[in-house]
Amino acid sequence: MAGGPWDRAGVDRETWYAVRMMALAIRETARLPIDPTEKDEALPADHERLGEYADRLVLAVDDGDPETVAMLLRRQTRSAS
Repeated sequence: MAGGPWDRAGVDRETWYAVRMMALAIRETARLPIDPTEKDEALPADHERLGEYADRLVLAVDDGDPETVAMLLRRQTRSAS
């Protein structure tokens, strides 16, 4: 499919798919339940904001936002080092 989100992001389809999987993993991690009674745990409101941010992150990748895709690619490169 020409003109897909990978084209808008300026990457190939395989790279975009890998970045999308990263964004989905971040979103699913943000949705994990928290125990606010544990020391140093985030407050429920903080956890909710993090989930909203993660949802926006996935939407940005799905829309082919080049800055978001580039940010996640940089993160992936640092993690591999």
